[in-house]
Amino acid sequence: MSGKKINYIIPHTHWDREWRYPIWKNRMLLIEFMEELLEILDTNPDYHCFLLDGQVAPIEDYLEVKPENKAKVDSYIAEGRIAVGPWYTLPDLYPLDGECLVRNLLKGIRVSEKHGRCMKVGYNSFGWGQTAQFPQIYNKFGIDFIICAKKVSKDRAPESEFMWEGPDGTRMLTTRLGDNARANFYFYTYLYGKYGINCLSGEFAYHPRLSGMAVHNAAAGHADEDFFMVSSKMNYEKEWLEKGFLDTEKGTEDTVAKDNRLYLDGTDFSTPHPELTDMLQDLKEIFPEQEFMNTRLEEYAEKMHEIIDKDSLKTVFGELRDGPSCDCSGNALASRMYLKLLNKKAENLLIRKAEPFMAVNFLLGNGYESGYLGKAWDYMLKAHPHDSINGVTQDKTADDVEYRLNQAVEMGQVLCDHAAYGVIRQLNFGDEHEGKQALVVFNPHPFEIEEVCKVMAATPREDAVWSLEAQDMYGNRLKTQEIMRDEKSFPVHDMEARPWPYAADRHEFYVETGVIPAMGYKTIFLEPKSRFSRTHYYWMEMRKSEGCDICVSDNILENENLKVTVNFNGTMNMLDKAGGEVYENLHYFEDAGDVGNYWAYYPPYHNQIYTTLTESAQVWCEDNGPLSATLGICYRMMLPAAGFESKCGVYGEGKRSEEKKAFEIVSYITLEKGAKSLKVRTVVENNVENHRLRVAFPTGIQAETVDTAGHFCVDKRPAHPVKDQNGEFYPEMRTLPMQIFADVSDPHRGLGIVNSCFTEYEMKDDQTLYMTLFRAMGNMIVTWWEAVGEFPGKKGSQLQRKMEFEYAIYPHKGSWEEAQVYAEARKINTPVMIYQVIGGKGGSLPLEQEFLRIDSKNLQVSAFKKSEDRESLILRVYNPTGKVIRTQIGLNVPGFKAGRVTECNMNEEPTEITCAVTDNVWETEVGVNEIKTFEIV
Repeated sequence: MSGKKINYIIPHTHWDREWRYPIWKNRMLLIEFMEELLEILDTNPDYHCFLLDGQVAPIEDYLEVKPENKAKVDSYIAEGRIAVGPWYTLPDLYPLDGECLVRNLLKGIRVSEKHGRCMKVGYNSFGWGQTAQFPQIYNKFGIDFIICAKKVSKDRAPESEFMWEGPDGTRMLTTRLGDNARANFYFYTYLYGKYGINCLSGEFAYHPRLSGMAVHNAAAGHADEDFFMVSSKMNYEKEWLEKGFLDTEKGTEDTVAKDNRLYLDGTDFSTPHPELTDMLQDLKEIFPEQEFMNTRLEEYAEKMHEIIDKDSLKTVFGELRDGPSCDCSGNALASRMYLKLLNKKAENLLIRKAEPFMAVNFLLGNGYESGYLGKAWDYMLKAHPHDSINGVTQDKTADDVEYRLNQAVEMGQVLCDHAAYGVIRQLNFGDEHEGKQALVVFNPHPFEIEEVCKVMAATPREDAVWSLEAQDMYGNRLKTQEIMRDEKSFPVHDMEARPWPYAADRHEFYVETGVIPAMGYKTIFLEPKSRFSRTHYYWMEMRKSEGCDICVSDNILENENLKVTVNFNGTMNMLDKAGGEVYENLHYFEDAGDVGNYWAYYPPYHNQIYTTLTESAQVWCEDNGPLSATLGICYRMMLPAAGFESKCGVYGEGKRSEEKKAFEIVSYITLEKGAKSLKVRTVVENNVENHRLRVAFPTGIQAETVDTAGHFCVDKRPAHPVKDQNGEFYPEMRTLPMQIFADVSDPHRGLGIVNSCFTEYEMKDDQTLYMTLFRAMGNMIVTWWEAVGEFPGKKGSQLQRKMEFEYAIYPHKGSWEEAQVYAEARKINTPVMIYQVIGGKGGSLPLEQEFLRIDSKNLQVSAFKKSEDRESLILRVYNPTGKVIRTQIGLNVPGFKAGRVTECNMNEEPTEITCAVTDNVWETEVGVNEIKTFEIV
């Protein structure tokens, strides 16, 4: 082979667990695929390696129904002939929390190794955009070569190979592949060699004489389903290979490694290519000066490290998500929005609450429900494949994803309760408080907080309690604000007896918590304030007021920090008292037509865009008092009932319908005592089709950038469009991903929208910040440019359902860092947990306790959990700011003493860096945009 040009041919398939077809149809296709692959490996020793798409979940799926083949499959994985991992499934990146990407790799590596071997290449040809922190993430998993797609443009990376630099400065050798990326050899050589036609042209159309026998279920209920080939052409023509490979070669001319080229032979649901080794042998005869190798990706990666002068490569910075939006599936972020809302709920329960408090229980000696947590994560991770989480599927598949996420949510809540019970069981109420009614409030944040909580507490019916008062363990009175009361009978579950009946009066009220310790808890005691007669109709006790209610007039909310005035059209003017800044006409809704597909937003020709600015809104006071006040705002629009797509841009009118429907949006705005942000809960019962709904915030801030929470960093993106050399840009690429906040600021003031619901934003040139609530569109699955599956009778993608969105408007001084916007966003995503305790007894834990404290609010906790492989804990933090953070981290769990704290990589393998620990406290320095993982023994 010396001196020859080497062509590395990697056969693969892009295998979605579910996409064009629901999961069990795909499972049958997977069985057929795996049976063919195993037969090839059994009979053809020259077939060296098949790449199973950088994931391992298909192996689990196959062995679930074919367990008898486990030994054979595992042996081929161990030999390297089937390459799996490092991913577990193939997630979309931007709709997910960054920690979910880490967990996917953690599980993918371990499951792959359990089956024999894990591929250690950063293979992400499936991502719909590539997150900025991938170089650091892969590096901290021991991976040093990245294959990416969808996408970095040729303008940013004119050569296929480049150095990708993340926000923390980590640089990684990366390739964007050639034209048609993961399908370059498959499209031009393999398919042309079989059929003698250009598969990217109009010539590529089904004809039985060309391709084989196809079958369609002809029953009426299956009318929209695909045809399936049951007898395919299985040979190729040697004389067609030369042209096919020369065309393939042209697609890789951007490589700097001209004599070492990578060709990927596969596409969506492609076969193991049984003809491949014969094709390669024929290609060697046709091109005797070249070598054609079927090998593993690692071998190609090692060669690239060996021959490429990395200093000569161009460096590409930050996220790889270049337009147009159809090339990076850029507008799928708001499709099937109900799945994203459920996923965020599951993430917050599992990552921010269940795991940390289970970790605390582990340190308290109460055990750690690893199996239960693992099952919850399994449900959630299997909802994260890119087609699944975005719902770019048939309705049945989206229903399956919704089911998995609902299981993860349910299990997350059960785990939160279980962890809380473990702590509460050990509380020492002592003689003074034993048997009293109590509330135990858990703070999931590594910093102290003060909250106003809405509580539902029950008192024995025979006590006839009318109102309650609250105090802390020191006897300090805590304010309450009554809402309502009613009767209810509860079963009290008891493993040692039948459920006990408990006849109670239920009280709904707000209570101020006072300071709750960092990632800890606080006990609040409830005492009867007054009682009543259950048979006394008149007169019931009259309420009293101190005259400091937050709703000071019919349309105004005001506390120590903010004054919010609701205008006639439902917009709000907000005064930030700390800086004296006024923000006007915040929070109106914009509705536009959407006749695009799942992946890209297309406005209809003759688009009609409506707003709530010109309509009067109905405003009412929902509740009011000194702790919390809520105004309801009902916005009404008359919207086109549907929209009509212009197929291929020319078939059909492409417009919104003439028929209109009344469309309502209800927002509940809540201001609490001491709050620096205004909470909003928006409820939409969608009854129209083919539209995009957004909420708008005119900031009035001349900002050059928009700062948004990303994956382990804050993405700082231009506030104005980046134009090409012709002065043009893609408008749909101004709609950009976000996690839990988007913030605009100048040196003096800023406005943040913190949320647990939004996935994308757009900043307009008039300084208005838009958040997308959802996109509703038709159900069309684009399997190929000229082959689409349409399901006009299935309306799930039109989102004809009720959806709720929770967010807050946070005006502040200075930048997001100075205002600690991240901490404000964490609070809305992860509110406190509150439990009523009746009959508390003597235990070992104090009534108030801090468990984990981090002195800097800008240092974010990504994970606090038990390690995957050892009897230790893992704490992962990251610094999203532009400055080095030096801080102390303290664990204060009674009875626990940290024997050793060691830095480890993301794969939880210890490094040689240990931390000096004194009284369970250690100091750390976390660099700009650095992720650090600690193991606590």
